[in-house]
Order: sequence, then C-alpha cells, then structure tokens
Amino acid sequence: MNSKEFWPFLFFIGTLLFNWPFLVIFGLSLPEYLFGVWGIFIIVTGIFIHKTGRQRNNRV
Repeated sequence: MNSKEFWPFLFFIGTLLFNWPFLVIFGLSLPEYLFGVWGIFIIVTGIFIHKTGRQRNNRV
C-alpha cells in the first residue's frame, strides 16, 4: 500500500472506529477504548511514515 492509498484508508478506519456504533459498544470502558485506539493509530502512522521515508531514501 503506497502513501496515496494509506491516508484515505486511515481516515476511513478512524471515522469508523471513532463513530457511534463502536462508541456505544464500548460504552462502559470508553476511556480505555479511546486511549487504546488512539495509541494504535499513532503507532501505525509512525511505522508507516518511517517505512515510506526509508524507501524514499533508498531511491535517491
């Protein structure tokens, strides 16, 4: 998956996970769910940026 495909995908998944159905499902443990999902988003984004940056450096 390249960079142009990743950002819309991440936006779609974020919209899905932070929207009404999932927030109601995890209503009792909502703070843990929000912090967990947000942390996973940050980690996935960082790994993707790191890998794409490394690939661009190898092309030069």
